[in-house]
Amino acid sequence: MSSKRGVRTAFTLVELLVVITIIGILIALLLPAVQAAREAARRIQCRNNLKQIGLACHNYAQANKVFPPGSISRLVDTSVPIDIWAEANTPTGGPVPSGCHGTSFLLRIMAYIEGDNIAKVWSKGTTSGLINGCWSPAGNCGVVAVPGPAAMDVKGFYCPTRRNGLRPGTDTIMQLPYYGSWSTGGGNDYGGCAGRHAAFSTQKYAYQSPASFTYTPPPLLMGAAAVLNASDSDSKRWGIFGKVNKSTTFASVRDGTSNTIMTGEVQRLTDIQPYSKDGWSVGGPATLFTTGAMVGLVGSSYQNVATDGKMMNNKFFGSPGSEHSGGAHFGLGDGSVTFLTDSMDATIFALMGSMADGIAIDDK
Repeated sequence: MSSKRGVRTAFTLVELLVVITIIGILIALLLPAVQAAREAARRIQCRNNLKQIGLACHNYAQANKVFPPGSISRLVDTSVPIDIWAEANTPTGGPVPSGCHGTSFLLRIMAYIEGDNIAKVWSKGTTSGLINGCWSPAGNCGVVAVPGPAAMDVKGFYCPTRRNGLRPGTDTIMQLPYYGSWSTGGGNDYGGCAGRHAAFSTQKYAYQSPASFTYTPPPLLMGAAAVLNASDSDSKRWGIFGKVNKSTTFASVRDGTSNTIMTGEVQRLTDIQPYSKDGWSVGGPATLFTTGAMVGLVGSSYQNVATDGKMMNNKFFGSPGSEHSGGAHFGLGDGSVTFLTDSMDATIFALMGSMADGIAIDDK
């Protein structure tokens, strides 16, 4: 009798192990499907975020007859038409004048995305020589215990695939010297298109203080896809949000709003210098990107290349990119949102960033 019980117990254990194995196999088969379903839902939410930003830009344009300016700031060097944002340099290479780094177009559309509570408490700069509404750190950053409006999170400004807020120990709002940094909130994963030109100076970076760290990469030369031919000129490379302190009209988008990138996802580089900047309120590379920088891995460093590079997800802080596999979402000037793959034709992608080059994308 005891022998029969032993055999039955053995069979019971074997059956249990078989059941556990089957369950494990089913979980292994189902897990990728569950993860794919979750990512699909996150992509839909990300797409909707860009859709809402695009609608807000259109509502702003309907009320003001122009799109919001990409950045409001004091121009550092008006003699250089293509390098319109002297990121950390005056024309002589000195430190940035106080107040130069201005506010973004995302602040301008705040009232059109249910952000009235933030817009109402924003302290506008009125310093002599600056345009009203420039970045005013003391009044808008706040302190750790009591964050100001610049450090307030806007849920629709985060891509759910990447994050739901600033990640402790990873993300910090990185600003220019004299403006400090904070990590309580106020990040963004979306920006506006400045055009297909070298929108940001790459001569010098000093995020925390002038002496803390500097980075001097090779001069940024636009990739072959961005400079199309000898007749290509600076005026043809502007995007909807490219010009500082100036707004774009619908009539200025001569290539057609359905063919022109207005907004998109931005990279957030926290593991390679120069790091990305962050912050929905901050004008410049925190909230703008260019479609004209082709970057590739040369040896052990990422550098501008003429061919075989990438135009997005390319480890250049001024280029767009996302955490989605294979590309990123972009909002077009007509308000629609599309997913562009990072393997698409580089020339077409570059052209989509400029609004009045007169070159038909269909011909490329």
